[in-house]
Amino acid sequence: YKRQGMFIWCKILNGSIKSEDFVDHLLDKYNFFISPGSIFGSQGEGYVRISLCTETKKINEVFRKNNKK
Repeated sequence: YKRQGMFIWCKILNGSIKSEDFVDHLLDKYNFFISPGSIFGSQGEGYVRISLCTETKKINEVFRKNNKK
């Protein structure tokens, strides 16, 4: 039995923050976890990976809150 997942890779805009710091910010402020690209190797820095198993409603809520600033 094989398990599979689907993910979206997203570039962090303007590159002013490391992927791990960005993920920590989302977790601390919004209780929302995504994977920092850096854990997948040096080419992943500057990106994050979002699981498509996350409810769209939750993803949109986090983006809405973050864009209000």
